[in-house]
Amino acid sequence: MILIARLCGLIMLMLTGLALAAPAPERRVALVIGNSSYRNAPVLPNTVNDAGDMAAALRKVGFEVIDGIDLDKRGMDALLTRFARLAQDADSAMFYFAGHGFQFNGENYLVPIEAKIEDEVGVQYETMRLNDVVTALNYAKGVKIMVLDACRNNPFVNQLARRQATRGFSVSSGLAPVARAQGMVIAYATQANDVAADGAGRNSPFTAALVREIDQPGLEVATLFRRVQKSVYDATSGRQTPELSLSLLGDFYLNREETDADVWQRIRASDEPGALRDFIQRYPASFFAVDARTRLDLIERRSLATSERDRLVREFAEREHALLERLERAEQGRQQAATDLARQERNQASALPPAAGDIPRVKPAPSPPKPPAEDTAERSRLADELARREKELAGLEAEKQRLAEERRNVEQALAARLGTLVPSSPDRSAQPQAMPASAPRPIERRADTPAAGAPGKANCSELLLRAQLGDLTPLAREQLQQCR
Repeated sequence: MILIARLCGLIMLMLTGLALAAPAPERRVALVIGNSSYRNAPVLPNTVNDAGDMAAALRKVGFEVIDGIDLDKRGMDALLTRFARLAQDADSAMFYFAGHGFQFNGENYLVPIEAKIEDEVGVQYETMRLNDVVTALNYAKGVKIMVLDACRNNPFVNQLARRQATRGFSVSSGLAPVARAQGMVIAYATQANDVAADGAGRNSPFTAALVREIDQPGLEVATLFRRVQKSVYDATSGRQTPELSLSLLGDFYLNREETDADVWQRIRASDEPGALRDFIQRYPASFFAVDARTRLDLIERRSLATSERDRLVREFAEREHALLERLERAEQGRQQAATDLARQERNQASALPPAAGDIPRVKPAPSPPKPPAEDTAERSRLADELARREKELAGLEAEKQRLAEERRNVEQALAARLGTLVPSSPDRSAQPQAMPASAPRPIERRADTPAAGAPGKANCSELLLRAQLGDLTPLAREQLQQCR
């Protein structure tokens, strides 16, 4: 029992060591809020769609997402508290907000749907401070990302502006720059102190571009937001340019999936049609999709050629086997006919009377003589049988030659249709060996096929295709030089 207990303890220690040695999975968390149905301001047309699409995009790339739609002050605070707890020691944390926001005395505020902001008191107690969001993000130990599609034109600013002259505060529709911290990325839908467009489509121009770029694997976060900037600038004819504040010491990727270039580098030499079809389906617009389709077509053509050639080999082997059996039977019949005819001629010769002066030593036993007409008819019949057998044998030999010629023609037609290069022996002076009836024969070059030293146009196209796929033999490289 003591031994068993010690063994169990040792096993537990080993398992514990393995568990500690295995790297923990990366934790990525996000908070997404979209406010649309404001009670004291016009409804925003697409913020709900923006938040929903952003939450889906982040889940797709491995984030654990907390999301909320049309939240009041209490709801926003509750979600932010939950997010702060979840973000503790996370490898990356992201906050996204679509809705109304403004700056007041240089500080940014996000507006819940029930807020009624008539003075500075309403600002302080009916909105969410953006600094509170920064505090929640800072619970994460890794990269912090804050995305604000909140620079919308809103009536709260106009209401506060009417009191601005008498109260001595500053207010603006756009958001103020946020003091960046180490390891933080802050993306604004437009430049500081400016107003972003809502857009006429399903999403705002900024969120539409961001969701689209997140779906692209292998984009470093700085590159991703630069592409978003370009897309928004083009979509708004230069009226809106997103702004990015970035303070990272290393690279960070929202979408960590392999890029099309990574996948193609891994499968470019593959002969598996399934891998190539999956690449084409997964990356239909990829620069390498054309190469993948070309290689897939080449593999499928080779597969068809192999299948058809195997079928032809079996078919011709069966026909040749049947013909050889017929030849063997015909030869046996010819030999039998020749033997019978020779025996008949010997019998006729022995039945003739001895010539004068020949004295037989032994008198043969008397036998009933055959009528001469019957001997002649039997000999004629046997001669006809022999001639028939020899004619049959000659016909079978001619059929054998026709079958061999048909086989060569079929192989040449198959090679021409598939554009197959004729393989050459390393020793060019060596003669090709005869192919067994049951094995594929080497394809003979037709008279109109260019020689190896001067490839024709069709062969040059095939060589260029193989060169693109990295599938050239040493001889094919020499032929490619002739093409050039």
